Order: sequence, then C-alpha cells, then structure tokens
Amino acid sequence: MKIYSKKRFISGALIVALGLLNLISSVVRKDLDGNAILLISALFVLGLCTIRRSLSRKMTKEDQLEELDERNRLITLKSNSMSFRLTQLLSFILMLGCLVMGKVSGDTGFIAMGVGIAFTFPISMLTELCTYLYYESKL
Repeated sequence: MKIYSKKRFISGALIVALGLLNLISSVVRKDLDGNAILLISALFVLGLCTIRRSLSRKMTKEDQLEELDERNRLITLKSNSMSFRLTQLLSFILMLGCLVMGKVSGDTGFIAMGVGIAFTFPISMLTELCTYLYYESKL
C-alpha cells in the first residue's frame, strides 16, 4: 500500500489519534455520554476518510487538481483576507468595550482585559504590513 499524499495521511492519522485520545480520556473519567460518542465517531470517520483519500492515487490526483484550481485559490485568499479583517475589527471592538466597561464600573479587571486585547490589534496591523511588504517585493 503506497501513500500518495503524506500530508493528508499525517493529518488523518492525527485526527484518528485525537479520536482515540478522546475515547480513552472519556472512559478513564467515566463521562462517556452522547456528545462524546458523537465527537469520537466523527473524528474516527473523518480521520479514516482522510487516510483513505491519501492512499488512493485517483483521489489524491483529484485533491491536487482541486487545490490548484484558480477559482478555489481565489476563494481561499478572499476568505482568509475577510476573516483577518473581521478578527481585527472584533479585537478592536472587544478592546474598546472592555476599556469602557472598566472606566464605567471602576473595575480594574476590565481595564486589564482591554489592555491585553489592545496588544493584539497593533500586532495584527504589523503582521499585515510585513506580509504586504514581503509579497510586494516578491511580485
């Protein structure tokens, strides 16, 4: 049996390992309920399907063609860009909200959370600038 996509195989193996780890921990803690069984079975099915796709030459070729499709790449780029913008906006709103709640209530915990969240916003702006400059110089 030959592995045609090592990355998918490792990904599938890790998903199966997570399912197995979840099963073992649920049995040890004796809290195996319906939600845990659903999660464990979903992890096993997803992991085994991913492993099966990595072992099939035909399915691996389909996956590679799907990855290289220009439309799919454009959709991935747009969704990553939009999710990054939304994350920036939400971190700014959370920071502002925590600082306002801290000022109104006088609780220093809210101010501390606001200051902590305030660090994420400039970091994301800096990474955006650095990646822009990197790709601008490459093209």
